[in-house]
Amino acid sequence: MRCGTTLSHRCPMKHMKRNIISIALRILIIALGALLLGNALIVTMASNFNLGILLTYLVAGVLIAGGVLWHYILRYLPRWLWITVLVGLACVIVSASALLLYGQTDRVTHDEDVIIVLGAGIHGERVSLTLRDRLDAAIECHEQNPDAVIVVTGGQGPQEDITEALAMERYLVDHGIPQEKIWKEERATSTYENFVFSKALIDERLGEGYSAVYITTDFHMFRARQVAHRAGFEDISHAHSDTVWYLVVPSCLRECAAVLWYWVSGVS
Repeated sequence: MRCGTTLSHRCPMKHMKRNIISIALRILIIALGALLLGNALIVTMASNFNLGILLTYLVAGVLIAGGVLWHYILRYLPRWLWITVLVGLACVIVSASALLLYGQTDRVTHDEDVIIVLGAGIHGERVSLTLRDRLDAAIECHEQNPDAVIVVTGGQGPQEDITEALAMERYLVDHGIPQEKIWKEERATSTYENFVFSKALIDERLGEGYSAVYITTDFHMFRARQVAHRAGFEDISHAHSDTVWYLVVPSCLRECAAVLWYWVSGVS
């Protein structure tokens, strides 16, 4: 029913309701953007800068700008454009949730011959929280399977004073793992190289017919499994470590981009 009829008083009420909803959405979007911005700042101070942190800043900026310029966006930008952005954000949320869910499904049997710990960033000579959690998971596996050897894999990258593998070996030894049970692979600079170089090391020392388990963080598990098979591992299981809460968003954003790039280019 149109305004100007006996029920025209309903139109101002509808308009007010729409304004309240619009204001609430703007506040919600700006608040979410501010939270992500704060998250990015915390991670910047706690971790080596990487693509995940950059993407977190980018998403935070888009959300804050979207909330501030809400009316201009609705009025001047093509509907398909901002709908595409919203759909893209929704796809990222769904994909990240799927990665984390998949990463919780361990398949370790604790009778494997080799435990492979995939490298992550270190700060100078100190293992990062992500890498520490992977190593703690490896220690737990080794406690249940003390006959297994542990392969630590990772080269030296930016903001790192030593190789990741050396830092990992030091951490394991400090936590009671016998040094003779640790094999270092110190050349890898990617997930694919982690597996390829580790396999070459294990093949040289054990020959064929061994079983292995790799350990990585939950968000990384899906891509790591695909890469492991591509690198030639057939009899391999996996166990996870959990993502530190304030690293969830940057890590998942980075991993979504990495999975997409892997599917498109085959490069890991």
